[in-house]
Amino acid sequence: MATLLIWVAYGLMLLFLARLGRNNDAVLPGKVNVFIQALAYVATYISAVALVGFGGLCHRMGLQMLLLAAGNMWLGTWFVYRYLAWPTKRRQEELGARTPAHLISLGYQSPRLRPVLGVISAILLVTYSSAVFKGAALMLAEALPLTVDQSLIVLVGVVAVGVLLGGLRGVLYTEAFQGAIMVFGVLLLVVGTIKAVGGLSVGLESLARIPPTPDADRGFLALSSGSGSLTVIFLALVTSVGIWAQPQLIQRHFALKDKTAAHRAAPLAVLVIGLIVGGAYFAAALSRVIMPDSMSPDLVIPTLVSRLLPAFGQQLFIIAIVSASLSTASALLHIAAGGLGEDFRGRKLGGAAWVTVVIACALGAGICAKVSSQIIAAICTISWTLIASALMIPYLALLVWGRQSSLRGWLPTIIGLASALTWYAVGYGATSRGLSGLAAPGLWGVMHPMVIGLAASLAAFGLAVALEKKPAVVTKALAE
Repeated sequence: MATLLIWVAYGLMLLFLARLGRNNDAVLPGKVNVFIQALAYVATYISAVALVGFGGLCHRMGLQMLLLAAGNMWLGTWFVYRYLAWPTKRRQEELGARTPAHLISLGYQSPRLRPVLGVISAILLVTYSSAVFKGAALMLAEALPLTVDQSLIVLVGVVAVGVLLGGLRGVLYTEAFQGAIMVFGVLLLVVGTIKAVGGLSVGLESLARIPPTPDADRGFLALSSGSGSLTVIFLALVTSVGIWAQPQLIQRHFALKDKTAAHRAAPLAVLVIGLIVGGAYFAAALSRVIMPDSMSPDLVIPTLVSRLLPAFGQQLFIIAIVSASLSTASALLHIAAGGLGEDFRGRKLGGAAWVTVVIACALGAGICAKVSSQIIAAICTISWTLIASALMIPYLALLVWGRQSSLRGWLPTIIGLASALTWYAVGYGATSRGLSGLAAPGLWGVMHPMVIGLAASLAAFGLAVALEKKPAVVTKALAE
């Protein structure tokens, strides 16, 4: 009964905050204060993918994975608020954009680019949502007498209702609440893990005595040797730099009041994200002392919670995981529904049309979560990589130089996306061997598709500039 009351109170609080933040615009939020902005950004950034998926990888690969937490703090949060957030808001106001796809299409003076970006974002973010829902469902099934499939249905339904009830301002309020819960839940897990290994110093000494494995070798020293170190470094880049152009996070910057608000939000956001991901990743890496390396990464955190925390602590941590997922999934569904609805159709949606698109995106994410056999972290990184490869260069160029020609928007987007997809299929050994049986030789085989995609997108942007400056010369050279 106590467990049921906790979850009912949590659900009612979410509904109250969603209704409190309700407004007439379901895509573009109003201005919110710095505290809400910072917590909402972190809650959108961090989901069950980070806490369950990457937490599981930390158990497999050891303390070297804390590089991801450092990257999330300084590149994914501080750098964003210091250099990208306010320029994004300024361009959004200058161009009158309502969504990230709308922002880029207006910046590159190409109305036809908007539906293309909207559809690309929607497809990839629905796929990413499936990983978010899967991670939360695994945890919810630990807390309540529900199967994983039943948990998926509950979570998809709650998120869809929350999106429809509150609009994006409501999502910001619920995300701030959920971000605070995430901090307390992770701190409980860290304390429980340290106690279980006999204290911090004893635990670290025990961890150092564990024989090296192919994935976890010599802690942080592993970052300086071999292809395994490149895997960790590339994961840090995808999760810390690849997120710069994620539509659900770009949308958060639209809520900023001024440049001062962006700079004031930075330290709070850095602190919160450091506590959440740093704590979760440290606990997962330290848990190698008490849990076998052979365990599936997706089961590490759920198992750790069930073993180490008392009943109340288990419920609080699981609520933290569900909070992380609901906050991210709500933002993803807003962007995905906006992409398929507003961006694709070119006009604001409302009424039955908006309800239909939100439900369709929620069902799509739930179905993908049900049928996918990939680990959670892999689904996340693939989605983020493809979005970054398509949008990063046009987005950053727009922030720096303002409105530009259509060609500079189209070429980097198409070539960047195509290059990343191609590398996943024929070059990146982790995926290409299963897809095509091919892989690039040596270290090229571990070169992450985001690096290839961004390099190709940047080259395409340069080609577009050259074509505009000397079209006849360049055309002749290409023909020869």
